[in-house]
Amino acid sequence: MKNILLALLSGILLSISWPTYGFPLFLFIGFVPLLIAEYNIRKSTPNTSKRKVFIAAYLTFLIFNFCTTWWLYYASPFGMFFANFVNALLMTLIFLAYHIVAKKMERKLSLVFLATLWIGFEKFHLNWDFSWPWLNLGNGFSDFHKWIQWYEYTGVFGGTLWIWIVNIIVFRAYINFSDSKNKTQLLKGLVAAASIIIIGISSSLYI
Repeated sequence: MKNILLALLSGILLSISWPTYGFPLFLFIGFVPLLIAEYNIRKSTPNTSKRKVFIAAYLTFLIFNFCTTWWLYYASPFGMFFANFVNALLMTLIFLAYHIVAKKMERKLSLVFLATLWIGFEKFHLNWDFSWPWLNLGNGFSDFHKWIQWYEYTGVFGGTLWIWIVNIIVFRAYINFSDSKNKTQLLKGLVAAASIIIIGISSSLYI
């Protein structure tokens, strides 16, 4: 039940960060609850972890998709349901691939794999027949263009990488604290995450 609640929280955080509703700073922690849920499942129930991770991730991404693109219903009810269910499934498969790799690989490398695979997925999503790039993470800053002037160098994928780096740092800080109960480790991680956010915004304002 705890992991389901974490998955729900990730879906809500990602949804309220999107331009439709809210403030994009939530994107920087939106994946952390889901990453924690995956970690809990991987450690506690290794034999059934794939199914449980799939359910948790699909719940997160269904919430994210439906809350941010429900308005497609006005154009086509079938199209809205198809787009949301399929796009959530694709996102879930990416996350499930990370889970499989994380069971066999060192934590740092598996998280690099996740960020890389996600960006590859977003790139792919721009170019195939079912292209649906609106939920590419870098688009979450579209109402805060003064934060992302460096997109002229990195493209929107730079924003996606920015989001994943901060989420990964916060997640690792939480896991390190959970394992060691060392508050200094947690504080260092949170300061590093905040610094990356500030550097990104400051450099954009300077540009």
